[in-house]
Amino acid sequence: MSDAAFPAPPPTPPKKKTGKIILIVVLLLVVLCALGGVVVYFLLNKAVDTAYAEGNCVDSMSTSATAQSTAVPNAVDCSDSKAVGKILKVVDGKGAAEAEAECGNVPGVTSYTVLLIKGGDTKLLCLGPNTK
Repeated sequence: MSDAAFPAPPPTPPKKKTGKIILIVVLLLVVLCALGGVVVYFLLNKAVDTAYAEGNCVDSMSTSATAQSTAVPNAVDCSDSKAVGKILKVVDGKGAAEAEAECGNVPGVTSYTVLLIKGGDTKLLCLGPNTK
């Protein structure tokens, strides 16, 4: 038999690289989502730092210097009629056990509260009356 009787098979087309492209796109999206999550986490923590900063006011506070308030106070503008307490000192990473040592020497402090931040962090707020 001759080669003319059997035609040569057609050349195989080059393999498409769509699988690699999809993988690269998926990996890029995963990295971008992770970066976005990190940015949102830091922005939310920054918002808490800004809202509960020294000199800002809160809408509720405990009436006892040694008793932690059970309700979480909301940060409000000091000119707001709801503002009853002023944040005189903020201590990161401290709790009720350290409140007397941290807040006791701050002039005007009448109470404190501890904020529990996501991730297990705490903020000790030393509070005094809002003198508008």
